[in-house]
Amino acid sequence: MFLVLVVNLYISRELLGTLGISDYGTYVVVAGFVTMFGFFNATLASTMQRFYNYLGTKYKQEGLEKVFSTGIYIHLAIAIFIVLALETFGLWYCYNVLVIPANRLNAALLVFHASVISLFFLILQSPFTGIILSQERMNWYAIVSIIDIVLKLAATISLSYLPTDSLSTYAILLTLISIVDLLLYASYAKLHWHFLSLSRKIDKKLVKSLLSFTGWNLIGTFAFMLRGQGISLLLNSFFGTIVNAARGIAMQVSSAIQNFSSNISIAFAPQIVNAVASENRERAERLMFIESKICYALLLIIAIPLCLEIDLVLRLWLGKNIPIQTNIFSILMLIDAVICTLNTPCTQIAQSTGRIKNYQIGSSIVNLCLIPVCYIFLWIGFSAISSFVVTILFSIINQIVCCYFSHHVFPFSIKSYFTMVLCPCALLTLVLPIGPYLTKIAMTPSVLRVILEIAVDIVLTIPCVYWLLLNSSERYFVMNTLKNKLYK
Repeated sequence: MFLVLVVNLYISRELLGTLGISDYGTYVVVAGFVTMFGFFNATLASTMQRFYNYLGTKYKQEGLEKVFSTGIYIHLAIAIFIVLALETFGLWYCYNVLVIPANRLNAALLVFHASVISLFFLILQSPFTGIILSQERMNWYAIVSIIDIVLKLAATISLSYLPTDSLSTYAILLTLISIVDLLLYASYAKLHWHFLSLSRKIDKKLVKSLLSFTGWNLIGTFAFMLRGQGISLLLNSFFGTIVNAARGIAMQVSSAIQNFSSNISIAFAPQIVNAVASENRERAERLMFIESKICYALLLIIAIPLCLEIDLVLRLWLGKNIPIQTNIFSILMLIDAVICTLNTPCTQIAQSTGRIKNYQIGSSIVNLCLIPVCYIFLWIGFSAISSFVVTILFSIINQIVCCYFSHHVFPFSIKSYFTMVLCPCALLTLVLPIGPYLTKIAMTPSVLRVILEIAVDIVLTIPCVYWLLLNSSERYFVMNTLKNKLYK
């Protein structure tokens, strides 16, 4: 996954240089509008994963086969519906609302149509990625991720050598890559679970359960994605594509570190669902707490040196092609990413029970309220930075709301969550940056200073995580595991 991170950052640099700031901003806002719906794929995959785990635990092969067949029909219907919605309302939005340079409208429309086609194939992946993740075949998931990023790198590099319009060509190449991804996942699933097939006889009870779960999940995901893409559209409306380019780069930085925690969360998800399905509540709660702390610590460790040296990092990464305010946007989005990482375990524990209606309604209300609040601040004259600050405040509110509703469907101890997760995470946040910050103020700006800050950060992480983040039973588990590895 580190390879994927590095290549992703390199792709952003090359795209910015090849397309230019204006075209890059156009790509971010147009493709991002479609990608907002593309994030449904993560929700659909997690829904399928939950049902594969839950029914697979109870009914074994028969349960997996029923979920797969029903899921294919449902996802095909969802994909067709979203494509029709985008090619009507979405197309109207591109023509009438988005701020795009007039001479780039045709290229922007081609990006839009190509992104819609990519989304169609992305949604159809969900039944296949769902069973791969539920059966914890992380190796193939990682292999496809590497193939995907290598193909995107090849597509980015090829733009400089092709005589066609770079913006349009890149969109078409990404569409072809989405088809390759679908074929890779589908081939692997069919090869390893040969009993998976489409049945003409549909289990109506399962259809109802899947649609209900998917519906509430989609509402929650749509609200969360609308808050992110909604801000991009607001910034586009008030400031144009240059600010979109700056936010797009900041999103790349934030997404890059979030990938590390998301891969850990993917590994925890099937175990949490299995624990709930087998009614082992103690194990499910323990997994939720451990996942929260591990993911938070991992993101914090990476975010600290990035925030301290964001100007130098951006110069080394992008050279001179750095849109204004990218550094501030990046720092604020990194802070938001660290806070939001606590939300995933709460979502997983709620989803594992299947009772997600109130949870998704509460979270959706908070996320949707963010857009009008940001609009008010921009309307009365605040800078683009205000939107990022308001987002951080709403992320904190959302975490409180999600904890409240997840506790209602899975009654874990709120007191234990506060003392064993939130307090240690807050203490780690206060203590861990001290060493890297002292290193920064003691040295002049240089690559050597960045390396030393990272080294100090890593050295301090081991004792801080061990003594501040882990409780006595978790420390005992870590020490026993290390002893067993050493004397094996």
